[in-house]
Amino acid sequence: MEKWKKDYLKGILRDYPNMEDYYLERKEKLLLHNKRTRQQANMDTKNKKLLISISLDRQLVNLERNQKIITMCLENTTAETKEIIELLYMKNNQKVNLDLVADQVFLSKRQVMRLRDAFFEELAEHLGI
Repeated sequence: MEKWKKDYLKGILRDYPNMEDYYLERKEKLLLHNKRTRQQANMDTKNKKLLISISLDRQLVNLERNQKIITMCLENTTAETKEIIELLYMKNNQKVNLDLVADQVFLSKRQVMRLRDAFFEELAEHLGI
């Protein structure tokens, strides 16, 4: 797998624990933007515009899609792989490396790399990259 793909997937996985917050924050921005335009439109039209803008907002759609795909991939993987991914990318302490994770899950560094890379391949396939 190309380095840019791995880096992209790592970034998505690091954001995964906060995706719900990002989603709510983006939705709130759309709501605030809509409140500013409320004075110019009647109530019925305003509600339709809000629903359309929220449902079609690219950032909201991508956040929701990525969250669902990551959740599905984590649910369909082994317990060891899930623990590896969580330790490497989803914990707040970013001072972990493959050697430390290998020690924590009682596997070799090479096996940790294989499991991580297999997870990346599956995630990339589902994300369409």
